[in-house]
Amino acid sequence: MLLWQSQIRLGLAVLLGSVGGALALSGVVPTVPAMGTITVLGYALTTLVVSLMVRYTREAGRAAIALMVLADVALVFGTTYLVVPPVYYGRALLFGLAIVHFAEFYFGRAPAWGALTAIVAGYLAMIVTAEAQGAAVSWLQELWSLAVFIVAGGALIVHYGNYKQRLARIVTLFERAEEGDFTGEYDVRADLYPDGITTVGRAYNRVRLHVANLVLTDALSGCHNRRGFEQHLTRELSRAARNGSELALVALDIDYFKTINDTFGHLAGDAVVQEIGELLREVARAGDVVARTGGDEFMLLLPETNAAGAFRVAKRILERVASHPFQGVAGKVPITVSIGLVVDRIRDENVMHDLHARADEALYAAKDAGRNRVSIWSSNLRAIAVTRAGQQLLRLG
Repeated sequence: MLLWQSQIRLGLAVLLGSVGGALALSGVVPTVPAMGTITVLGYALTTLVVSLMVRYTREAGRAAIALMVLADVALVFGTTYLVVPPVYYGRALLFGLAIVHFAEFYFGRAPAWGALTAIVAGYLAMIVTAEAQGAAVSWLQELWSLAVFIVAGGALIVHYGNYKQRLARIVTLFERAEEGDFTGEYDVRADLYPDGITTVGRAYNRVRLHVANLVLTDALSGCHNRRGFEQHLTRELSRAARNGSELALVALDIDYFKTINDTFGHLAGDAVVQEIGELLREVARAGDVVARTGGDEFMLLLPETNAAGAFRVAKRILERVASHPFQGVAGKVPITVSIGLVVDRIRDENVMHDLHARADEALYAAKDAGRNRVSIWSSNLRAIAVTRAGQQLLRLG
């Protein structure tokens, strides 16, 4: 912003110099004051130096911004003092209000408050100097003009700053939504005086859940998709790590799914996937998360669940699927699933990939052991088929 603004500032300096020279040549003013020339040249030089520094460093720090804002104030009040009679000094405050507005619009509240303070100080200095040189000054009128300016400038900074802050919150919500995170909601109640930003916030809240459903839900099975599942898993891992609680991850896929597609067609396979999704959501407990993570692959997240509890859920899934008359294949072939299960007490929230890998190992073990069974990942035996071991866990639980 400083770079493109520097072009405007340099153009303004050239314009002021040209106008001053033209007025002097035409006789409108007897001569251009030397201080006027110095003021304009100093403004142009400051602008040029700051723009070169920004180009060289590729960044604009607070010092560069403050310097340019002060240069704008100095140009306005310097030329006003040199050219305008004291009775018209108050008009400079209009230009000052423009400086405050642009400082707030482009650089934020701190530079805007700095500009307002510098303008007040510059105006008072100009009035005091004029009075010392014998000009008749009505302090009541001048202070009234200054008070009006302070109120107008302060209101602009506060109101527009609040506007920008709320707009930034909405931008943040959209950035999070772009990453697939729709948990944030615009707090309409915080807007004591609703305006256009409030309207945008309400509109975001209305479409948030609908868009989240489109982005995070698998259309065929009705379960979460992989993105939605990993968001839930990330949050649950963070909470489990804080509490030191256990968490279970269940991986399953449909046995001989390729054969189902090859024999009955992909529409039949899609119907089986849809029915599996419905069954899993029925079996899942409140707080459990069900997702379809691949063609015939599903995962369940079971927060605050130990090995015995997780095995009970997995065993119930196994039985419900095996006994369900799937309409997709008209009951012509039995549909079963293989299930891999990993349970861990979470100490570190950055274990998502490790949990996925262990759940997959357990799933492969269940398939290698003959399918239609549950396998629990074990730290000493890796993944083992545990139809029998699971029963032991139930007794222990």
